[in-house]
Amino acid sequence: MESLIVVSKVKKLIKERQGFNTSASFFGPLNEDLVASINQAIEHAKKMNRKTVMGRDFNFYREVEKVDTILVVSSKIKKFIKSTSGLNTSAQVMEQLSIKVEELCLNAIKSAVESKRKTVMDKDFKPLIANNSVY
Repeated sequence: MESLIVVSKVKKLIKERQGFNTSASFFGPLNEDLVASINQAIEHAKKMNRKTVMGRDFNFYREVEKVDTILVVSSKIKKFIKSTSGLNTSAQVMEQLSIKVEELCLNAIKSAVESKRKTVMDKDFKPLIANNSVY
């Protein structure tokens, strides 16, 4: 599966937050988690009889005014959703996925700190459990 993440922006986020490096192995689990989230959102949009996947289709949806940095590749996500389901994609999807990626990165940084490392690795990745389900 092709990466849906803007790797350079995620590396920059992690470096700016704590001065940490990022292992290449971190991006595989992160990408897999996004794919699973997108698939769940597609199913929710279909269940609601909509032709467009929206931000509120994610079970981790959070209302935000504006996301400063999009951490996912919009064109690849739109292509993935269209080819998987035939559905369209709202711009809010990129914002919600970026919020999730940032939270996952911050949690991974905490794990690396607890392990006394300066590199975020795949073993620091832990999927988020959504608190705010829209279902």
